[in-house]
Amino acid sequence: MSFSIEWEQRYAASTHLSIWPWSDVVSLTKRHCRELGPGRRVLELGCGAGANIPFFQSLGVDYHAVEGSPTIAGQLRERLPELAATIATGDFTQPWPFAPGFDLVLDRASLTCNGEEAIRRCLRQVHEALVPGGFFIGVDWYSVNHSDASRGQPDADPHTRSGFTDGSFADTGRVHFSNEAHLRALFADFELLHLEEKQSVRYEPADGHRFASWLLVARKPAVRA
Repeated sequence: MSFSIEWEQRYAASTHLSIWPWSDVVSLTKRHCRELGPGRRVLELGCGAGANIPFFQSLGVDYHAVEGSPTIAGQLRERLPELAATIATGDFTQPWPFAPGFDLVLDRASLTCNGEEAIRRCLRQVHEALVPGGFFIGVDWYSVNHSDASRGQPDADPHTRSGFTDGSFADTGRVHFSNEAHLRALFADFELLHLEEKQSVRYEPADGHRFASWLLVARKPAVRA
């Protein structure tokens, strides 16, 4: 199983409980997926505490999620009984318990907490599960320009590190850091519609910490007649 026990521990300890929809998720969805609405299907990989669920409920879509933490997934099913059948607990880099035919698959900083092999396996599944012309939106895929990209220890591939004991990723397991060329290679079977690196530098406290991550929108090619 690719999901790390560290995230289950974080949720069990009631940390990392984001509850407001991520602004980049809202803006990228509104800009690129304008036909989302009733009858459309959305799958979120690693929904965490459900921050993005109210946004998708407001669109009237059929929302699904695969979340690796039994603790947080159970809390979501209890809080949102109308979604109990469509919030699954499991490793989203392995086969999902849902039929294909999704109009959008979303990931906000979850898939990037895996090694390259698991990421590639998941993206193949995304491609198969999307309808022709369907979208994948990735938010906060960590960049090699992030201050913590040199922390921790090397993992199974050159882009992945683990064993963080301090910094932003302390005690969170694996973290995958990408550059432009690597992302283009990962999404070679998709049409990249949007690829943007965002960076911010912290001046107080004066540690110069740099947050750097990627925003991306990829589309499964439509079937040509």
